[in-house]
Amino acid sequence: MKALIDKKDFIGLDRCAWFFSGAETPTHRGVEQAVTEYLTARSLGPGGRELNAEKEWSCKRNLARMLNGSPEQIALMSNSSEVISMIAQALRLKPGDNVIIHNLEFPSGVLPWLLLKREGVEVRVVEHRHWEIEEDDIANRIDERTKLVLTSHVSYLNGVRIDYKKLYDRVSRTNALFVLDVTQSLGAFPIDLDYADLIVSSSYKWLLGVHGGGILAINPKRGFDLQPRYIGWRSVRERINEEKYETFEFHADARRFELGYPSYPTIYALEYTTGLLLDIGVDNISRHILELGDSVLELLATLGLNVTTPVEPERRAGNISFLCDNAEHIARELYEQGVYLMGSDGRVRISVGAFNDSEDIKRLSELLPPILRGDKR
Repeated sequence: MKALIDKKDFIGLDRCAWFFSGAETPTHRGVEQAVTEYLTARSLGPGGRELNAEKEWSCKRNLARMLNGSPEQIALMSNSSEVISMIAQALRLKPGDNVIIHNLEFPSGVLPWLLLKREGVEVRVVEHRHWEIEEDDIANRIDERTKLVLTSHVSYLNGVRIDYKKLYDRVSRTNALFVLDVTQSLGAFPIDLDYADLIVSSSYKWLLGVHGGGILAINPKRGFDLQPRYIGWRSVRERINEEKYETFEFHADARRFELGYPSYPTIYALEYTTGLLLDIGVDNISRHILELGDSVLELLATLGLNVTTPVEPERRAGNISFLCDNAEHIARELYEQGVYLMGSDGRVRISVGAFNDSEDIKRLSELLPPILRGDKR
């Protein structure tokens, strides 16, 4: 099975098999050019700022296409942890209010609520069932004091894919807001903003971008009621009279969450990569990932490993994990032989992306078994 994106288009993929996309992706040569374009724009003074604004709007437009939304619904911030923390503060939770998360969630989706727990907010943690999260288990914990439900679309830990549309059907009938973190799926699987109130993502994983970007998408049906607790000059409507020293007015759209200048190198890179992924087609990418994932799952089954990722295509995405006591050792051994993957949290995670192919799977199948056996090189 061939890659959807030529490996020659990436820096360094000629020397490794990259199963590390759940952490970050290799640098596309177009990204290198995009960042250089930003640096060139810096030398143009006012003209460079105009180019920055155009590139930012184009980036938001691309992201909106991926999310079935509009550019006005997109805010570009510094990272997904910042985004979730700003949401947490904007909710203005009171003692006795509660939020619902689950125990396959990434720390950035957990820590803001634990901080508020010190102020009397209840944090309800739904337990996984044999490494699966049941949507009804989450929805059934909602009551009249529930203010927010948060889940990742795809778990960083084992790759289980939540049926967020089914969950939103339940949450949207209540007063709770639904936050969907798509860091482990945006760019690889279709996402629809109509089935979440707030969507969060980072910039440097399946979107093929670089560090420095946090994406917030707001569904205007309910999410625009949020008033940020942080503020900057980009959050507000411009005032050119003396009233700017007396009062202010937030933007009516997602820009209210933007504080100051964003990371323009990140935006130039992301504008390029989102355009590339849209040209390939996210549906094509998801099919490619699932088909290659079948080969990975077959390999792990043959080796008799304790796989925690669902086999069913509709319940998984690009991350495939198996439990392992010496996960760090396995990852290090493979790294030294040119296979990049994640080994931590008591599991080995293999992330399959658009640039992977059958040769990568073959390389993994040749190198993993002797490492598991403890053979000496």
